Amino acid sequence: MSDLTRPAELRRLIEDSGHAFGVIEKAVETLRDRLETLEPDDEDVVEILRAHLLAIGSPSDVLKLFTLEMIERAATPEQAEAIYVEVLEVLARSPIRPERTYPVERAVVKKLGDKGVERALSALAVLAGREVYPLSRTAARAVAAIVGSTDQDAITDRLKRDDLPEASAPDELSEGVKRALFPQKRSSTKSSQARRRELTRQNALPDLAAAGLRPETDRARQQRLKLIVRGADRDPKRCGNCDQLGPARVGHMVPPSRGGTDLPGNLVVLCRECFRRLPRTRAEAFDEEGAPNAAAPGQLSLF
Repeated sequence: MSDLTRPAELRRLIEDSGHAFGVIEKAVETLRDRLETLEPDDEDVVEILRAHLLAIGSPSDVLKLFTLEMIERAATPEQAEAIYVEVLEVLARSPIRPERTYPVERAVVKKLGDKGVERALSALAVLAGREVYPLSRTAARAVAAIVGSTDQDAITDRLKRDDLPEASAPDELSEGVKRALFPQKRSSTKSSQARRRELTRQNALPDLAAAGLRPETDRARQQRLKLIVRGADRDPKRCGNCDQLGPARVGHMVPPSRGGTDLPGNLVVLCRECFRRLPRTRAEAFDEEGAPNAAAPGQLSLF
């Protein structure tokens, strides 16, 4: 009989659940209870902690603070840095809830700034430019810490260097950092708190975030999309076409290349077989006028 308190078994349970919040948190609680018996540099422990931090939007801030502390102890400095950058990039691409302050994610952003992690620079600038407070202010300060200056021209020049090819719009990115660092006073009857709430709602979804982010791996994209699906109270393991329960992928009803978003209403969960039957090219999916094509034999149509 398998020991469900072993890190390897806990990791398997997380993967089998489709990275369900509850399972991840239970696994982390188990690790916390067995803290003194954990082996150093255990890859399964590191992966469990990584999954917990990547659960952007989950309400377990107190438990996540433990995870953040544990990563510093369980992972190598290189592993910890890679996880922090991954968390940042998922955060920069994700919807952000206006009512939350994201203390753990802000702590991750601050760590990247304090450590001077230059490969995080453009993603930090994206997050700063979204004007989602207080996250954006923390991200902007991290940018300034890495660059060593709050001057917009200095930030622009740094973003233009060859080692940050993903920063395809450095002037726009640095302008966003400037807005977050030095918000302009506006003559308005609204209180500053009300204005912040309004800005946060307006910027809760990323706008052209890809202008400052490295290409997203398929694994990271699927995990992020499954988090969005789960946040909409849908099962990321149940096929939306045949209702089969099991390994599944999340796809887009309207692909991003045609303006489709990552909002829950545009996401569909499909089992492997149904996903395989999706149209793979624009010509397969749409006619010359942009209208959806009728499904070819053996092909799945979502329209």
